[in-house]
Amino acid sequence: MSAKGLETERRGRHEERVACWDLAAETTSVATARTLTAEALRRWRVGDRDDVDDIVLMVDELVTNAVVHGHGRVRLRLCLHGARHGPRLTAEVGDGNPTAPGPPGPGPEILWWAEGGRGLLLVGALASAFGTRPQGGGKTVWFSRDLRAVNGHPPGGAAPTGGPGGGSAAGPAPSADAPGMPGAAGAAAGAGPLASR
Repeated sequence: MSAKGLETERRGRHEERVACWDLAAETTSVATARTLTAEALRRWRVGDRDDVDDIVLMVDELVTNAVVHGHGRVRLRLCLHGARHGPRLTAEVGDGNPTAPGPPGPGPEILWWAEGGRGLLLVGALASAFGTRPQGGGKTVWFSRDLRAVNGHPPGGAAPTGGPGGGSAAGPAPSADAPGMPGAAGAAAGAGPLASR
């Protein structure tokens, strides 16, 4: 895998778990992002199978866009946070291209959606909210997903230890610059959401 990563956890009134990865701008990074996302969600015991599948699919779409249309390395950040009305997962994908996704200016918007951009329609349909914001000469595209309880337990509980799927969270080497990527709170301060449901 061509990724450097970092995982942190904050406990207290507003429990938060964060995982960040710095990915190469190459097509193999899309599969790497899917694997890393699925592994983090499993460790964090996030949502049901539908939540996990939808989140992995949305991350795939955003990382694909960053690899195809972005400049430079791709940064993936997942944040599981407790919210007043239930847990929520926010995923952010950053790249060095400052151009926000969407139709490229005047003209029939329907042609743009017919030739591309369907991944963003998919993200809009599956996410609770999503949007984009400028980020250090590039941009970050993000989505949030409200999570369901699994077997009566809220998502994000401590991962089981030992046995298959348990144990410590071994992963890629930490990225020195990953912690600088703002969290979901920064998303609210950026450009308005592209869509919400």
